[in-house]
Amino acid sequence: MTTERQFDADPHPEEPSGRTLGDKYFKEFVGLVHVSLRSWWWGEPLGAACGAAGGAWLGHDGDLPIEETLGVAVSMVGVIIGSVFAILAMITRACDNTFLRKARKARILPITNYLWPFFTVIAMGVLSTIFLLVVAGVPEDAPSAIRMMAGAAAGFCVIWTLASLLPALGALIVFTRLIEKTSGVSE
Repeated sequence: MTTERQFDADPHPEEPSGRTLGDKYFKEFVGLVHVSLRSWWWGEPLGAACGAAGGAWLGHDGDLPIEETLGVAVSMVGVIIGSVFAILAMITRACDNTFLRKARKARILPITNYLWPFFTVIAMGVLSTIFLLVVAGVPEDAPSAIRMMAGAAAGFCVIWTLASLLPALGALIVFTRLIEKTSGVSE
């Protein structure tokens, strides 16, 4: 009896493992999103808590301009997500084969080390959009507690999305410096 390992011939080895393609890619994305104490800077949770308080306040008082606030929040989140996708497109364009070989030689993993803040912004932006839809769908005659909870969740996620742009921009600066440093490295 042989103890040889048998390898399945995977036609797409670069794809993550999982049940379906959607599951595979979602798990890969979640693996790159960092929402933990180690990845926070003080402004994200503090700002998000203030956003939650503001959202709950807007949901509590029926005389406040929640529709106008929703319009501004939806626009901001849309612009942020679009901008982050544009930045990611520029960054991935910079990751040509030469740069990736140099980064691998220097034992640097550009995606996991430098791009996770952008994926975190996108994840929080998606959550913001979902909660803003919930706020928009809550009827005016709904109990105040429901309007307050929906507003708090939306405010929390929207402000977190805004606050998480600063670490993402910092990561962009560091990544740009990385490209600059690797330009002098021989292959």
